[in-house]
Amino acid sequence: MPARLPIGTAVDELVLEMLRDDLDRRVTAAAATMADTLRLLTAARELAGDAPGGESLRAAIEELTAAHADLLVRSR
Repeated sequence: MPARLPIGTAVDELVLEMLRDDLDRRVTAAAATMADTLRLLTAARELAGDAPGGESLRAAIEELTAAHADLLVRSR
């Protein structure tokens, strides 16, 4: 087993900070992608009107909206 530095060293703190920054960037990018997708789905839903598939778009919008909100809450 390789030797490890004691937990709580400056190296551990640096690695944790780097991981947090990376995770923050990934969550921010995912949230932005979800928001862009919501805008696209909403526009498609408006164009579809009462045509077939409109209800599926509405359901997708609701599901993605809930997932987006959950991601934002969990990332705090």
